[in-house]
Amino acid sequence: MLRKRGELGGGTALRLVIHGRSGGLISPCLQQIVDAVAERRTAPVELEVLTAEHPSPVQCDCQWLVPLLLLPGSHACSDVPLIRERLKAEGVVVKSLPFLGAWNCWWVLMARWIEDVAAKNASLALVHHPLRPGLSDRFLASIQHRFDLPVVPFDAWDQFASDHPNVVPLPLSLAPNRMSEALRQAGGLPSLLEDPQLRQGLIHCLALLP
Repeated sequence: MLRKRGELGGGTALRLVIHGRSGGLISPCLQQIVDAVAERRTAPVELEVLTAEHPSPVQCDCQWLVPLLLLPGSHACSDVPLIRERLKAEGVVVKSLPFLGAWNCWWVLMARWIEDVAAKNASLALVHHPLRPGLSDRFLASIQHRFDLPVVPFDAWDQFASDHPNVVPLPLSLAPNRMSEALRQAGGLPSLLEDPQLRQGLIHCLALLP
């Protein structure tokens, strides 16, 4: 996706766009990524938390804007462009990346991980937050084709689980949230970045940005 930066010198600062929990709280798995990537890049890593009341102050005047968002919902399509324009208005030189769900390297990581998980579970289904029809339908269809697994919106999960009682839900959620916690209580898997393999894989991808 991007050229690998040289071995010498630090990289450009990153500003990671994350959803966050109510009140702008950050899950420990995301904070671990921030700390690890900053150390490996020897460059600042800032957070743009969508649920925070106010954006965190900008520390660097040249940044990659990196949306850690899995799906092309309203956050990726509407909020991220607004963030980019706000930063530009503040005098920041912003270089934007596509949202994480558009990164092929992420889905390659997911494919390897799902293969391992599927070997331990009889049947899996990917569960996602409900999205508006249109672009999201095509995106979800591509995920279903890639993994050959059912892709179910969370608001339809109860009925799906009733019809398929042996299926284990895998939440398409990077960090813990209400959806992943509800599915966990129903016997599902944890959010994606709670798994060390996926977390380290994302750290590696972010660390290699120029």
